[in-house]
Amino acid sequence: MTYKIITIDGPSGVGKGTVATMIADELGLNYLDSGSLYRALALKLFEKNHNFEDVINNLDYLISDINIEFQYKKGLGTKIFVNNEDFSEKIRTEKVAILAANIAKDKRARDMLEEYQRKYLAEPGLVADGRDMGTKVFIEANIKFYLTASVEKRAERRLNQLKDQGISANLPNLIQRLLSRDKADTERLISPLMPAKDAIIIDTSDIDASEVFNITINKIRETLKII
Repeated sequence: MTYKIITIDGPSGVGKGTVATMIADELGLNYLDSGSLYRALALKLFEKNHNFEDVINNLDYLISDINIEFQYKKGLGTKIFVNNEDFSEKIRTEKVAILAANIAKDKRARDMLEEYQRKYLAEPGLVADGRDMGTKVFIEANIKFYLTASVEKRAERRLNQLKDQGISANLPNLIQRLLSRDKADTERLISPLMPAKDAIIIDTSDIDASEVFNITINKIRETLKII
């Protein structure tokens, strides 16, 4: 069976999720936010054990007892459940993002979540965003995008998101966190963050989500012959 597969990779703060959901809604495709799976797994692993070394040493046992379910509905947004508990709001913190970055370095965790991610490939197709969707998880994708932006612009966007959530933050600190996360993502030995060789690279520093959407949807229609 042939599915339409569109991948959108890139670092934090480039607008992957916003554009990916716009594309999925426009084309009536399924949507997967792979980053939320890593966040949910990390939060569950460290929920009762705050010692990183203990978690890593017992990872095989710990992940065997974890079930993650991701849901997306147009107009309603995303939901993520871990062992039937709603983790949707709890995973959207800077602390969880740091935990997720550490867990993402472990091959056992990546193998587990890759299996989960592949399960979301269903009719009529999928738009998946993350950091290795086009380079590892869905290498057979029909069209691949890689979004990038200056770290200053990405930090500014994150600052505005946090303000909207009523969370105080400091721009210089956010810049440093993003640089640290970029370093961890690009230098990890397993599935490092990088554009796929056949990815279309778009710099979103000076364009908004609607402009990025227009660029991507036109490329998709041209490539997949969708009217």
